[in-house]
Amino acid sequence: MDSILSRIPAWPGTAALTDAIRDPKGLFVMLAVVVLVLYGLSVGRTRALVSLLSIYVAYMLAVLFPFLPWIAKKLPESSRSMGAVGLFIVLYALTFIILSRSMLKGRLTLGEISLWQVLVISVVQIGLLASICVSLVPLERGQQLLGPMHRWFGGQYPLWAWAVASLLIMPFMRSRRSRE
Repeated sequence: MDSILSRIPAWPGTAALTDAIRDPKGLFVMLAVVVLVLYGLSVGRTRALVSLLSIYVAYMLAVLFPFLPWIAKKLPESSRSMGAVGLFIVLYALTFIILSRSMLKGRLTLGEISLWQVLVISVVQIGLLASICVSLVPLERGQQLLGPMHRWFGGQYPLWAWAVASLLIMPFMRSRRSRE
């Protein structure tokens, strides 16, 4: 494994990547990313856009949820830090289901876009989801869960960067026919 890792060029950020590959948690995170990208490619273009919109709506609802302290008191001490993440995931799933079945889905159709565009939107969605989930748990817990990958997903700046990246890619997600 080290002989393969030694052949990776020394670009900015590759040290964190090679550290993540050596760490079992990092390998698990990268496997999860690959699975989620493949899932994103399989669900289709329109659902990818509906999913991205659902992430924004669910995060807003989770942050503004007034009953979270009450729910946290009902949870065991060891699970309290994950209560906000669980709430976000439930709200994301509900929002995605509602938006997928609404008339909004027809308005958000991306049409025929290329494979690389679906791949880009899937990667940005995964980054945004991971960054939101890490931002909802205490810093120590996020560092423990992600290990060396925490610098890419944990904290205010990575969350802001993933949110902005998801907005910046939207103009490039149009189909070829809509550009003509």
